[in-house]
Amino acid sequence: MSDFLYQHRSLITKSFEILAAILGSWYLKKTKNENLKIFVYYLWLTVIVEILGYYKHILQNNYDYDWFIAWKNSVFCQNIWLYNIYNLFKIGLLGVFYSSLLSKPSFKLIIRGIVLLYTVLSTIFYTFTEAFFVMGLPYDYILAAVIVFIFVMFYFIELMKSEFILQYYKLPSFYISVALLIWHLCATPLFIYISYFQPFNTEFVNFRTLLLLYINIFTYSCFAFGFWYSLKKSKQ
Repeated sequence: MSDFLYQHRSLITKSFEILAAILGSWYLKKTKNENLKIFVYYLWLTVIVEILGYYKHILQNNYDYDWFIAWKNSVFCQNIWLYNIYNLFKIGLLGVFYSSLLSKPSFKLIIRGIVLLYTVLSTIFYTFTEAFFVMGLPYDYILAAVIVFIFVMFYFIELMKSEFILQYYKLPSFYISVALLIWHLCATPLFIYISYFQPFNTEFVNFRTLLLLYINIFTYSCFAFGFWYSLKKSKQ
């Protein structure tokens, strides 16, 4: 079973991402919930980036075409630049999403300040270094985890003080927040120890790959379930 999951990890992950995006779109169509629209955009952005990012594996082939050889020898041979752009949009979209869910002005202001600061720091770093095509923002996964944690905590604080606390299980935003928090808490350590991700360290490579797959399956399943279950409850 583990061998099957390892060999088909990319397809499995993309399948769950697409499932969550489709159910999110279905939820929007049925409920016209404007607050969830930004998050569904984020899900489709993730799907698109994951599909486009697969070109890195295609470039491992040796096709005898001038355009292919030029592409393979260019700065775009790695897909790091694509994920650097994605990370910027990710923080921005999640910031807009949680800002739309919150009513407390101070929380909204902090979120906007965090998004602006992250965007400015990223832009300065990539502008004045040559890192854009070779590496991400230093400590980016830790920064993203802290930022998402702040967003989610603001949401939970307001939820506990609102009248919706008794119906939290009907809110897709609740399942989204739980899944995002768990993903960053579990996945961030795997990226911190990325230096151990070497071909000769097969046990760690297999462990990290499978654990990340399980985390992704749980996360996108939680998103999908949140949309489906919330829509089901809204009809009762």
